[in-house]
Amino acid sequence: MEKKYIEFLTKKTSAYDLLKYLNEQVDFKLKLPIDIKEIIKYLGIKYNTKPNFKKIKLDGMISIENNEPVIWSNPMKTSIKERVRFTLAHELGHFMLHIAPVEDLSIVKPIEDETISYYRDDNWDKIEMEANNFASQFLMPSAMITEKATKIVTEKPNFTKIEIIEELSNIFTVSTTAMTYRLKSMGVNL
Repeated sequence: MEKKYIEFLTKKTSAYDLLKYLNEQVDFKLKLPIDIKEIIKYLGIKYNTKPNFKKIKLDGMISIENNEPVIWSNPMKTSIKERVRFTLAHELGHFMLHIAPVEDLSIVKPIEDETISYYRDDNWDKIEMEANNFASQFLMPSAMITEKATKIVTEKPNFTKIEIIEELSNIFTVSTTAMTYRLKSMGVNL
């Protein structure tokens, strides 16, 4: 497995910059819904869903094993497709924002996430908010949302706001809660 993630080491990479990088690759086709599992595989990051009863309360985590990043998603807690996608994007966000910039991966401690929520909460610490924002921006890029929303409104002018959100949620394979939060963060008046 080619380790393309190495290109991101020693720097902090935003969701926008990672999407731009993927879009420029000749051997990768970026399309909707964003295929987070395929992207993790493409970057050469290991992905594990084996049950781990010692970590039963976690949604997911990212760790460094043998000097390589490993994302783990709890199959007993994250079985809904949209939830799995958000958890994986959240963990990828931790890698791009909080682990890759560290010069020596051997000193990185695992980042364990007990509950990954789709919305912001004042009680959260900064890195969790950053990973959530990364996941939201990565799975629901603003330019793609604008393009799809314009098409929906043009083709189905009688749709309510709720129906538009549901349609966008289906297109991007995210929950309506995640889509609502993303639209609000883009400044859309709901």
